[in-house]
Amino acid sequence: MSLRHPFPNVYKFFNQFADPTQSSPEQSSRSQGLRKSGPRSKTGCSTCKQRRVKCDETKPGCIRCQNLGRECGGYQVEANTESEKAVAPVAIHPRPVSVMPYAPSSAIPGNQEERRYFQRFCDKTSGEIAGEFDPTFWTEKVLQLCHTDAPIRYATIALGALAKSLEVTSFPTRLSLSGFPQIDVRHMDEHHSYALRQYSRAIGALRTVLSDGRRHLRTSLTSCVLFMTFEALQGSYDGSLTHLRGGSRLLADWRTARKGQSSRLSQDSLSEIQDGLVDDLGRLFARLDVQGLFVPPPYPMPECDWEDIMIADYFSTFHEAKESFDFLMQGIAQFYLKSIGHAQQHPDILASTFWISQHTHYSNKLNQWRSAFQVVHAREVKTGAVLTEATNVLSIYYNLATVLLASSVQHSEMLYDEFEALFAEIITKSHQLLTNPDEPTNTARYTLDMGTILPLAITAIKCRNKRIRRQSIALLWSKARREGLCFDTITVARLCAWLSSIEAEGILEESEMIPESARYVVTYLHINSEERWLAVQLTSAIAKEDGTLSYKETTFSW
Repeated sequence: MSLRHPFPNVYKFFNQFADPTQSSPEQSSRSQGLRKSGPRSKTGCSTCKQRRVKCDETKPGCIRCQNLGRECGGYQVEANTESEKAVAPVAIHPRPVSVMPYAPSSAIPGNQEERRYFQRFCDKTSGEIAGEFDPTFWTEKVLQLCHTDAPIRYATIALGALAKSLEVTSFPTRLSLSGFPQIDVRHMDEHHSYALRQYSRAIGALRTVLSDGRRHLRTSLTSCVLFMTFEALQGSYDGSLTHLRGGSRLLADWRTARKGQSSRLSQDSLSEIQDGLVDDLGRLFARLDVQGLFVPPPYPMPECDWEDIMIADYFSTFHEAKESFDFLMQGIAQFYLKSIGHAQQHPDILASTFWISQHTHYSNKLNQWRSAFQVVHAREVKTGAVLTEATNVLSIYYNLATVLLASSVQHSEMLYDEFEALFAEIITKSHQLLTNPDEPTNTARYTLDMGTILPLAITAIKCRNKRIRRQSIALLWSKARREGLCFDTITVARLCAWLSSIEAEGILEESEMIPESARYVVTYLHINSEERWLAVQLTSAIAKEDGTLSYKETTFSW
């Protein structure tokens, strides 16, 4: 049966979980703010100026260029008069699309077709991928690297072409059960074919760059992110994981070198650690790591050291608070996942002194972050500069972190009933985010950042309040969207609806509590992106009278 409802509401007819009595919360607005920049040096070498990085101004050639293996372009002689001053051409100065258009004629080397797809990436794709928070990595730093790094340039062109393909092929007969176009290698459109050629070209260019034996940390990490994004946008879970593993290994070496310990990074790569770009990549990978809560194993992110998570007593800006929370949320997510493994194999560990001390450490850090965030939030509310959508996302993940921490020690599935207020707040704020017409990423079908899918999924799985669970599944059904590596709203909604129907068997009254004997936990997930199916296993929360556990299994295909 062919689907007859195009994106974004392809599964509106499946929305049997919607509550007709639920009123829509007041729409929130967003006050856009421009990113501030500091004073710009006018005496650096021409290479550093073009790359828009700080030059050490060593003569005759700067050390920064030497460390990066680049040819230093030298220093410009200052003119005596205003008319004699030469203005160095700036190849690119991209900003968010809503602020300034990008001219393809002066953008990147290449033919007209390459520039057209690159323009598409600048105008739309980069902003959609960036997600809710600071988009400068995608809308500025990646675009700047396109002038000097061929693998990154070809990868951005490939992403622009692939995004165009998904845009023009989103008609009913091409939509899959996951809400995304089926990839038919026999009948690919011209945009998709071109995207694959550019993607292959990007991989070949990266191999050429790495052929000199150096690690090229900045280029390699950025390429890993772009390749991972390309595979995820295609729906290739295995392919995106392959590139994520490569980036994770590089990040592990980077963290080792940053602590002053011996690593496999060469001196030219170590010098790149000073660039803010590598810090941006570290935060991006930290956000990706949170997906380990729901992504089928094996998830390859290096484990973070719980003692290294430090929270400032106060935050100067909202963005600083977000950056701090990224790493805190990563640590809490890893701590929660380890608790699940211990509960299945060595439950006594969850009651040990060491485990309790770790739990106390994370709890204190989360409380400390909340206090510091409240101060900066109050200050920005007073000045009228607060970003409502960004605040909602942080509040949602703070609630999620609180629930995960509470369930990281010995507990039963009945524990989650104590957090109905937090789950209800996740629903309210997710609804505001998904229905805000002023949010540009709301029409995007894919973002690499984590948004509402994971919190809604955890709410639908762990909250046994029928009304809240129904609302969570309804929000997932309402819009076909993919976040991160493989989070797909429709597939996740089908899983949650299946679990809900199993636990609700025999429960007739709306207010009737689901007993612990009827509750299940998700104990196994396996995804096959090539054959398009997801295998799921549920295990009863407690054993039956004879000491055995109950199991439920199913497979979702698309």
